[in-house]
Amino acid sequence: MPWSNQNGSNQNPWGNRGGGGGGKQTPPDIDEVVRRMQERFGSVLGGRGGNGGDGGPELSKGMLTGILGAMMLVWGASGFYMVAADEEAVVLRFGKHTETKGPGLNWHIPYPVETIEKLPVTRVQRLEIGFRHFADGAIRKRTNESLMLTRDENIVDISFIVQYKIKSVEDYLFNIDDAAKTVRDAADSAIREVIGRTMIDDVLTTKKAEVEVETEQLIQSILDSYASGITVATVKLQDVQPPERVIKEFKDVASAREDKERAKNEAEAYANDIIPNARGEAKKMVLDAEAYAQEVVERAKGEASRFDSLLAAYKQAPDVTRKRLYMETMEDVMTRVDKVIVDGAVAKQVLPYLPLDRQTGKVEVTK
Repeated sequence: MPWSNQNGSNQNPWGNRGGGGGGKQTPPDIDEVVRRMQERFGSVLGGRGGNGGDGGPELSKGMLTGILGAMMLVWGASGFYMVAADEEAVVLRFGKHTETKGPGLNWHIPYPVETIEKLPVTRVQRLEIGFRHFADGAIRKRTNESLMLTRDENIVDISFIVQYKIKSVEDYLFNIDDAAKTVRDAADSAIREVIGRTMIDDVLTTKKAEVEVETEQLIQSILDSYASGITVATVKLQDVQPPERVIKEFKDVASAREDKERAKNEAEAYANDIIPNARGEAKKMVLDAEAYAQEVVERAKGEASRFDSLLAAYKQAPDVTRKRLYMETMEDVMTRVDKVIVDGAVAKQVLPYLPLDRQTGKVEVTK
């Protein structure tokens, strides 16, 4: 069936349009469409096509079907994609999220129906605030990010690192525009709020860990309020110091404070060493005195008991008791002096030489 209007003029889409009024059009003739496609593809391949051509290649319906099938096969094969172990893939159908794929080989309806966005969900990403590392190894300060005001109205120079990763690919992809800028802005706001309620001495010395924890919690709270799909892993202060123009004076103050603390600690250590020793010595003296007193009392009690026993024995046998007391007394005396014993017969015949000037005790001569 030809494409024609009521006036018989040819207005089919494959040939020239004729002039004339627009009447009701009939559907195109399939054979005519195939013939015209054969002519066009034949001219591309080097001939004019058609049944009455000059011998150029003619495309049949089967060849057209094969070409279209091959094109569809290539188009379908382009939908295969690989997701790495640390990634998740978000499938978008005409821009709308339909599903999320995990690691491995997957397939989607090829472009332009569906597109793929791959995101590193397990990779920890690093963000530097207050400074930048460059490829040549150089480190440059960013004073517009690092200088901030403390609670006591001092200026402190702080550089720190924020490490984060993706926890929800849908929120990360659709709720925020620039993840790095969002995290940077949230971190800058959080650190300034925390430093603004902290004294400069605490920031420089003892409360760095507390500042890190508070900043991490505040950054996470801000990102959660945006439904950003980001979780903060760590916040690490890299460099905390006063501005360069007054850093020498701050170091002198810090050194003086350290000297004060060291002297205080040494004094406390000395006191902790001396006081227990003194208490121990005092306790020892008290115990020694108590022991001596107990010893004296017990010895006196023993002497008195012994005297009572001697008295009772003396009353029963005075002579025997007196002699025994004399012998015990002499035994006690003689054991404490030096003695020289000379035979009496020898003493009568020869005058012995006695070094009396060297004698420290009594000399006894027996006969």
